[in-house]
Amino acid sequence: MMKWMLVLTLAMASENMLAQEAAQRGTPRRQRPAAYVIPTDAPILTKNSDGSYLINTSGLCKDVKGYKDLVPVEITIKKDKVEKIEVLKNNEGPKYVAMASKGIIEKFIGLKVKKATAAQADAVTGATFTSNALIANINAGLNYYLKNK
Repeated sequence: MMKWMLVLTLAMASENMLAQEAAQRGTPRRQRPAAYVIPTDAPILTKNSDGSYLINTSGLCKDVKGYKDLVPVEITIKKDKVEKIEVLKNNEGPKYVAMASKGIIEKFIGLKVKKATAAQADAVTGATFTSNALIANINAGLNYYLKNK
């Protein structure tokens, strides 16, 4: 037990010395980027001049989180059809957002809004939390559109 404590103490001391040397050389240690703060005060439903609607779920789904944080989407609806769904800036890993987006978004594109609200999309294996948050945001956005257009 004492040997392990000695090894751990030496490891921590050497890590500390390396960090101090790097700081003296002006080489900063690699740090995690600060988390992106998702603005939740954006307008939820906007009508564009071309007659299309834009739904932003940032403020609509404040309690729906993926693995790390919110996964807001922007849904474009034109002539009562889902024209485009774009995942907005978030704190999820880009790899997981890409995996989830590829399998889910395509299931909604081109559908009439009423039909899209009934569409079943499954979570993508390996990105389950992100997928579930993405599906919840899309469904919430579409239902909001139906109630408020």
